[in-house]
Amino acid sequence: MKVVELRNVFTSCNDTLIEIKDDFIYYAEEKKEEGHNNLFILEYNRDTKRERILSNYFLKSTNYIKHFFSFQGEILIIMESGESEVTVLSIDKHTGEEKNTAKLSFIGNMSQCCALDRSHLIIYTEQNEKHRSQFEEYEKLTGRDKIVYLFDLNDGAYYYLCDPRFSGEDGARFITYDKDGESQLLVLQPHKTEEDKAKAYEDRRWVGDNVNDNVWVCSLSAFIDSVKLGEECAPLELVLCAGTCGMVRYVGMNEKQIYFRAKYFPTNDQRLCSYNIHTGKKSVVTELNLEEDKEKLSQFYIDVNSSKAYSITTEVDEDYQVDGVWNSSVHSIYSRELGDFVACIDDRYIIARYVLSDDKDSFEFNSIYDIATGEQKSYECKCLVKGDTVVLY
Repeated sequence: MKVVELRNVFTSCNDTLIEIKDDFIYYAEEKKEEGHNNLFILEYNRDTKRERILSNYFLKSTNYIKHFFSFQGEILIIMESGESEVTVLSIDKHTGEEKNTAKLSFIGNMSQCCALDRSHLIIYTEQNEKHRSQFEEYEKLTGRDKIVYLFDLNDGAYYYLCDPRFSGEDGARFITYDKDGESQLLVLQPHKTEEDKAKAYEDRRWVGDNVNDNVWVCSLSAFIDSVKLGEECAPLELVLCAGTCGMVRYVGMNEKQIYFRAKYFPTNDQRLCSYNIHTGKKSVVTELNLEEDKEKLSQFYIDVNSSKAYSITTEVDEDYQVDGVWNSSVHSIYSRELGDFVACIDDRYIIARYVLSDDKDSFEFNSIYDIATGEQKSYECKCLVKGDTVVLY
């Protein structure tokens, strides 16, 4: 386990971690200087333990919501306030140079965004008062209540996503990954929350058998080309689907596999499944089932990077029990006072979080519990875990 202590470096509660790498950590910091609101993009060198300012910007408003996306050599920032205008910045990780900037205007208020790569953005908008008539006309023509755009930073052009699968009630989540040197696109279309999907199964007599969770894959370049050509059906391959009686939820991925939790409601059977990125083969990795016990609270933690999974169970008002269920033989109990389970590292260190809050303030405490020695250390700070690295800030 590697612990990176950034509490002395981070001086503001508005610090945001952007990316954790083996050699560098990138983060953003907001603070007020000489009456101006400033956004700093910083780099922390894990070897020298020194920080470096890459870039800084004056913010006209403190109401901006920032979305950060990290790519090889660049950081992309989307700044918005939930309205019709968005500012996009692209920053070189090495020089801090502003490589690209754009101010975008849309019909409707922005509700969702993501970066497919360093130059292509997906933007969802929904109806607002300013564009009410345009949205009403759009909904009459298409039957959709959301508009989905693809924006190309390089040519400054907007494109509509004509495929109706992307503009449903819940939209879609887009994740890119590499396959033999070519960028691929994973498109996730789960039905609302897990609780909503279970409720759909209970109400299947009325809602029918086609309340689906869908998982699609596609070449990123083919997807972008299809959108720019205005095609109504993007070249997506359906790789997993669960109707009203089941559920499929994305867990994570590594260089070889994409992982999902799959559940069949009639028997309450839950399993961890994988999709091989290179061959397309689908496999059941392990069962994720616990003995029925209404008095017992339980959850699963799945670490796809280390190929391990754990069950976390507790009797009401009792301590937490952690057991390895995939590639792990861990069996340990830790105090409920440490808070909710966050991660288990090296099958030895349990990370737990406790949040104390009232109407005015919120205090977060993170603890590291050593299973081998029984020692524990608690910190009043935020915490992020990636692989075997714990960042305290």
